[in-house]
Amino acid sequence: RTSERDSASPFFPRAMLATVLTSLAGRDGRGALPRWVLPLVFGFALAMRLAVSTHPHSGEGVPPMFGDFEAQRHWMEITIHTPLREWYVSTKANDLKYWGLDYPPLTAYQSWLYGKCVAALEPEAVRLTTSRGYETDSSKRIMRYSVIVSDAVFLLPAAYAFVRAWYGSGVSSRRTAKSRGVDAKRAWAFATLATAPAQILIDHGHFQYNGISLGLTMYAVAAVLRDNDVFGSILFVCALNHKQMSLYFAPAFFAHLLGKSLKRNKTFGSRFLTIAKLGLTVVLTFAIVWAPFFLATDPNTNTRDGLLGVGRVLSRLAPLERGLYEDYVSNFWCATNPLFKWRSRMSVGTAARAALVATVTAIAPSMAREIKNPSKEGFLWCMFNCSLGFFLFSFQAHEKSALLPLLPALLLAPLDADLAAWFPIVVSFSMWPLLRKDRLSVAYVAMVVAFAALADGGAPGEESHSETTVGARATTSSGGRTKTRRAFFSSFASLPRGALWRYVRVATFVGAAGLHGLEVFVPPPARFPYLHDLLVTSFCFALFAGAAAYGNKRQRLVSPEVDAKARAAPRATRASRGAQPAVADEWSLVRLAATPESKTTRRRKPKKSGGKR
Repeated sequence: RTSERDSASPFFPRAMLATVLTSLAGRDGRGALPRWVLPLVFGFALAMRLAVSTHPHSGEGVPPMFGDFEAQRHWMEITIHTPLREWYVSTKANDLKYWGLDYPPLTAYQSWLYGKCVAALEPEAVRLTTSRGYETDSSKRIMRYSVIVSDAVFLLPAAYAFVRAWYGSGVSSRRTAKSRGVDAKRAWAFATLATAPAQILIDHGHFQYNGISLGLTMYAVAAVLRDNDVFGSILFVCALNHKQMSLYFAPAFFAHLLGKSLKRNKTFGSRFLTIAKLGLTVVLTFAIVWAPFFLATDPNTNTRDGLLGVGRVLSRLAPLERGLYEDYVSNFWCATNPLFKWRSRMSVGTAARAALVATVTAIAPSMAREIKNPSKEGFLWCMFNCSLGFFLFSFQAHEKSALLPLLPALLLAPLDADLAAWFPIVVSFSMWPLLRKDRLSVAYVAMVVAFAALADGGAPGEESHSETTVGARATTSSGGRTKTRRAFFSSFASLPRGALWRYVRVATFVGAAGLHGLEVFVPPPARFPYLHDLLVTSFCFALFAGAAAYGNKRQRLVSPEVDAKARAAPRATRASRGAQPAVADEWSLVRLAATPESKTTRRRKPKKSGGKR
């Protein structure tokens, strides 16, 4: 049968990367790739970062505040030259009005470590009080290389750790162990995570260290997928203590771990012990990270700062004075502000409370679903829905916050390849006003076009699962009996494999190109100088809102039995090659991960069972 992708028009070609990986793998993309493929992808991802780093950074040559590059450099200056207890306190050497530290302790520790390295190579770059705005070519190279090293240590290995955790069972693992290689789907998922343009443009163009917190989050997800919940909790707390925006993922981690603890433990005592163990892990990890500020000693009185030292740090982490949102961010408050005038009608306190209510309302259904029916697939969808809910409705969001929902969208690549290929383009376009301000237009165009050419069009072998016509029937097996049901809403939610999703992609590309063209050829009216930015914001907000609705629908379609069947399938296969893993529905992790295994078992069934049913 000819699949939808095979019969697509030339405007929707199969993705370049998927085609290359399928041809290298052989056996219709199900064979093992050569061992040099993953190192090549890793090297290509680093080369992309190195290329973007040659472009201007935030605030380059723009005094008196410069930009985020200067903020990161200044934090290194402060942390290596002042006592720890003064890092978050306004002093003569540390003017908090000039890029004062406003991130949690792990960012401060990272700044101290990197500052020591920079001081060893170019001391003038971090000299106390005299290095403001220091931007020599050599210092910029050192700073740029520090971000690349951070991605090479945290982000890229974490992406591979997630891919291994997701595809960690079944025949793929045995084949990989024998061949020392990976299959095409794993390589595609890793490449998508490693080359997403938005994170590269922000960290290596604009200049930040988001790769560290995002990498720690991916490590945490990989640990939770492998049922190492304690280690996963430690890693996520570390991510939260590096950048407080990781709070976007906290409801999903809480809901999944709580739901799993309640589901897998049948007695009150065992449930209490499991939850208490995870809670104690979180508290102890926080205590270790924050201990230096609690134990810091005042040299004048020789007494410990205690909770006062902790409070000084906390007071810097919630900058309410910045307002409801920053610049032109594609969320609800910014997109609707021209109509409702939120900023002028609400005080800061009222706006914060309104944002809290809206955010909780947006994420509560996803959390409730995951607590009631926890699954590994549902965990990723819950991460996507909660982080997107935070981005759309929370207080003090900015353009770069879109990197948070981008991460779970990329992690969903094994389940929804087209979402993982489309969403990074939308996030990158939503950041256009910021990137244009940073003079990163060339890097933006190059990165987005390259990613679209590589990833858009689907993952290797995806056409084998492309049953997406409206009104299709979904089949599930349970206890040897087959049940059929109409799947109109399921097929509607599976737009990435259907024709309607292609129209979404066309609308996105045409809309983005049209708005770019409008900005080039039609100047804004004098009364509305930021009209083009507002159009970009409103267009991307509509796309993000649609993605949020889609994500919540997909999570509702996840079978609550997925995890049980995923655990049972490998054991059943080892016990009897004739036992075919049960398939929950067209969305399940089991179907996507175990389809090749089911074909293998069908070939081996006569040998093992002797034709006896």
